[in-house]
Amino acid sequence: MNKVTKNILKYLIELIIVTFGVFLGVYFSNINAENKTKADKEKMLEIIVKELEYNQELLKEYIDYHEELKIQIDSIVPSLRDENRFSPLAIDNKFQFNKIKGWKGFQFARLQKTAFEGAKISGILKEFDIELIQKISSSYELQDTYIDFGTSILNKAIDMNSSTKVIDVIGIITLTTSDLLNMEKGLSQGLEKTIAELKTLRNN
Repeated sequence: MNKVTKNILKYLIELIIVTFGVFLGVYFSNINAENKTKADKEKMLEIIVKELEYNQELLKEYIDYHEELKIQIDSIVPSLRDENRFSPLAIDNKFQFNKIKGWKGFQFARLQKTAFEGAKISGILKEFDIELIQKISSSYELQDTYIDFGTSILNKAIDMNSSTKVIDVIGIITLTTSDLLNMEKGLSQGLEKTIAELKTLRNN
């Protein structure tokens, strides 16, 4: 074997070694990246489940409050005369909503969405299956709708003034004990279903 052939063979072997080394580097890099993505997805899914569980527990508290408030307001309103209903709240002594038994104010659940926003910002959310993304997104969209509605009721209460009539206040409270309460119940059931599905997926 002449010197030229030896040199060619030497360079060829070195090229194969380098190429194989690069291949192994890329291969293991891809494996590490896939493992990291998988771990990140599992961690984020766990955080989202915990956040939704927290929100569901918070909803239950306000469902209890609004149901009790409904019982109280339903027992008070029928006893009011028209002269009381249409009189300014500031001068009416018959209806004092802030003295209703168990009254805690015009409140609603301040549901959390930090985990969901974090998943979107980090880009990990797009790594999930499209159906799973839709389920999670739908739950948080319903939460946003609920918060917007609760905020609108609160704003009505904040806008009350000396000319506000008793019937207006009753209307605001009724929104809380009917529409908002029904929304809370529906949202709670939806979260329960989503949480169960996410837990099943996490355990598989």
